[in-house]
Amino acid sequence: MARQCGGGGGGGCLSLGLWSLAYLYVITASSALGSGQSESLRRNLSTAKGVDPPVVGEGLPAEVAPLTSLAHARALTEKEAAENPPEGPYFVVPPATHVTTRAGQAAALTCIVKQLGDRQVSWIRGRDLHVLSSGLVAFSSDSRVSVANVGDSWTLTVRYTQPRDAGSYSCQVNTQPRIATWYNLTVVEARANIQGKETLYVQSGSTVTLECVIREELVIPGLVLWYQDDRLVDRGSGRVTVDTTVGDVTTSKLTVAVAEKRDSGNYSCWPSAGRPDSVIVHVIQGDPPAAMQHGNSASGFSTVLLIPTNIISLLFLFT
Repeated sequence: MARQCGGGGGGGCLSLGLWSLAYLYVITASSALGSGQSESLRRNLSTAKGVDPPVVGEGLPAEVAPLTSLAHARALTEKEAAENPPEGPYFVVPPATHVTTRAGQAAALTCIVKQLGDRQVSWIRGRDLHVLSSGLVAFSSDSRVSVANVGDSWTLTVRYTQPRDAGSYSCQVNTQPRIATWYNLTVVEARANIQGKETLYVQSGSTVTLECVIREELVIPGLVLWYQDDRLVDRGSGRVTVDTTVGDVTTSKLTVAVAEKRDSGNYSCWPSAGRPDSVIVHVIQGDPPAAMQHGNSASGFSTVLLIPTNIISLLFLFT
């Protein structure tokens, strides 16, 4: 299991939020400077921060190259490698280079490197060039990120994935020139959609029916929560029922019988580890004004979504 750097780490663990750009600069600069000058530059960095960063070429973040200087290496099949054995490290075709996962679940990217020798394998996130790991050391304050090595396989795992985790990732080896192969991660987020208008006017004493449709598969099948304003809908009165059907499309129906004034409010449908939708319900006495009878269509009105305070603990499970 990888050692984690970040947070309150000390010793050899460095925060990549501050050091990654400095290390990449050292690499770029050292290629143009003599050995004495590059060592001086490295020492200047350590003096500035009171920490002795790893020497260029020793296998820690300092030897992670800027992505612009990497040579993309085509992964070989076992048959191709056997017929024409390459010299030095080379990539083997992995189980998948395009990985799709549901928000809230773990995603694993596996890089297979043969003949690694004394070289290092590093993972870099493409969208911000953030160095995630070098060897078995994980350089991230995000505890969801880890790296593991079994045989020739180097696996980057992101637990409790979020939409922001989607994008490209690079597995690189510090050969000369450095070689890299690319992966793409897609995170599918469940989205709730309450059918009908976003503002609903109903007569006191009538029945309110709200239908929520989620077309994506849920992390926890069938877990759909209904909130009125910032609290779970109250089923204690016997007037409120929730019926959820799980299938290729998940449907959850909220029914409020004999509606009363206190049933007015912002109703939200929350799928597990997904994006909620909401509708505003007004329970009124008598006929609504003419303008209200037309209601507000979904295309021309934006409902303010109230985040329930007691759902925060649930959200923390997926962040």
